[in-house]
Amino acid sequence: MKRAVCEIISHDRLRVDSQREGVPGGALEPRVRDWLATQSVIVEDWLNQLVAANGDERLVGVLCQHAAFLREAAGD
Repeated sequence: MKRAVCEIISHDRLRVDSQREGVPGGALEPRVRDWLATQSVIVEDWLNQLVAANGDERLVGVLCQHAAFLREAAGD
């Protein structure tokens, strides 16, 4: 995501007041973490294919960083 786009996003504005809605905010976290873990597997598959095909080193580096970010965010 480009920096300008990141600066536009306001996470506070997007956050739902879980107390008001009666749904604990943590109820969605396992599903989100599962989705993140799935995305890391997909990125790693693309990464492996790219390495096997002698793909662009810069793209390989970016995918490595992205896969690591997804694993960390998933709590793996």
